[in-house]
Amino acid sequence: MATALAAELERELGPGHPLKNKKVRAVARRFDCDDVLFVLTEEMPSCAVVHLAYAGREKSPKWPDTRIFASLDDWKREGMMPDHNDYHADEVP
Repeated sequence: MATALAAELERELGPGHPLKNKKVRAVARRFDCDDVLFVLTEEMPSCAVVHLAYAGREKSPKWPDTRIFASLDDWKREGMMPDHNDYHADEVP
């Protein structure tokens, strides 16, 4: 699955995208949407969350939508925990 997600990312990255020509490895995927956490394997920043569109190569460098984090700890604090809280916000205790 990780290889397929990295291949899809490569298909979608257009010229000028910050992850273009970077070596990445998919390490997590949200089951409720098409967001994938990729670890950059050769340089900092260390990870990025990408919303894959499964729509082929994008022309604009701002797509696919990507949030880059300096570390996995930053992603946990700024990405994972807020997403977790949003996902569970409608649950009744």
